[in-house]
Amino acid sequence: MTTQIVMASTLFAGACAAAAVDSGLLGTPDRRILLVVNSAPKPELTPALDEIPGARPVLARFDRVEHLTELVEPLHPHSWSLRAADQPMVRRLLRRAWGVDDDEVELVLESVALPPASTLAQVFDDAPVTVLSDGLMTYGPTRTKVPLRTARRVRGLVHLDLVAGLSPVLLSEHGVGTRTIPFDVARKVFTEIAAASTPVEAAVADVEAGTITPARTAVVVGQYLSALGLMSPTEEGKLYARMVGEAADAGMARVVFKPHPSSPPGYVAAMRQVAQLRGVAIDVLRDDRPVEVLYVEQRPGLVLGCFSTALLTAREIFGIPVRSVGTHRVLKRLAPWANSNRIPVAIMDALTRPDTPYTTVERLQGLVDALAYAMQPELVEHLRDRTAEVFADMPRSEMVRYHRRWRVQELGLPWRAAPDRTATEPPPSPPPTAISRARRRLARLRRRIAVEPSGRRPAPPRT
Repeated sequence: MTTQIVMASTLFAGACAAAAVDSGLLGTPDRRILLVVNSAPKPELTPALDEIPGARPVLARFDRVEHLTELVEPLHPHSWSLRAADQPMVRRLLRRAWGVDDDEVELVLESVALPPASTLAQVFDDAPVTVLSDGLMTYGPTRTKVPLRTARRVRGLVHLDLVAGLSPVLLSEHGVGTRTIPFDVARKVFTEIAAASTPVEAAVADVEAGTITPARTAVVVGQYLSALGLMSPTEEGKLYARMVGEAADAGMARVVFKPHPSSPPGYVAAMRQVAQLRGVAIDVLRDDRPVEVLYVEQRPGLVLGCFSTALLTAREIFGIPVRSVGTHRVLKRLAPWANSNRIPVAIMDALTRPDTPYTTVERLQGLVDALAYAMQPELVEHLRDRTAEVFADMPRSEMVRYHRRWRVQELGLPWRAAPDRTATEPPPSPPPTAISRARRRLARLRRRIAVEPSGRRPAPPRT
């Protein structure tokens, strides 16, 4: 008997797994087990996916549900790792706990690079592996080196094709083939989740009363930007308030804010202030279901966010217009350079900025490939020549927007940004004045003061 163990950490991931099952992308095992992983920072305070209203249609695709979080506590699932000597013992214990003693096991994992998925792949060290990736990080490089013993068992990468025609870089170093989940099948699963649960009253009251049409309702998708260290809580609150203003500019009469489950409270005050000034109604959606369920229930006229995957599910799966706000600021602050959010932020920035030159998938692929190489050059060495070609043809404004000179030079590639094709000759400099001459003398004096005792100037800061 063959048992397929499908790992999912969120109801959104579970919905994608259900859609992959319905599409025939996960084969035909004798039975399937949904392995629920509650990966919230504090799992004891956050409902697992099978405890969320509306999860029943997802669970119906599986023969049984098991929970990993309870098995590995007091460790957090992301901290679960094993010594090689302990893996055979844990394998026997898990086989017994999940009733798969003598079964042939197949694994469907969200990742093979990080725990708990990487640990599970090492425990079941002879099981074929399918990676089911549900977000924009699919297009970025693998975050860490995958052991060869695991990599050679990966049979394929299944994902939502949220950027049509864009090839994922994830696991490309191992030549892993990709398969995409059809949008109509994914939309059907989210519709089933909506039908199996009761809409949150605060989110639909005005619409049901007929005072505000769905077409004039905007959804603001929250993230956990301050928790990631990308900005302060105050800045994140101002960012969401700015989204309320942009919704008003777009003619929206009402905003529904759906905060990220992992984000701290306290953003709503600034949003309410802007909403009051602009004459826009605002509601906060306290709902553990994926925001895609709200798209089904309300069909909003606009979705706003920073770089959330929910922006592209709105646009591609449900045909809802989207706006991305704040990506340029986040791009400047992402650290370290290998930060796995870099590709999602860059994709959203490139797709939604008004002056984008990335109007073809070929140009966007070049941007993604070059960023992936800059992030993980050891893992995606096969993209080095491609990156050099992209750099040689990239306009200066785009090079500065997405890359930094110091990083390019660390990689041993020339910083030879091509001139902007639309640039015009700058106007001639005005003749020097007494004030400009004084400023130049002051600048020379400051440079002399900055010289180190050894006679060398301090290294310039990285930009």
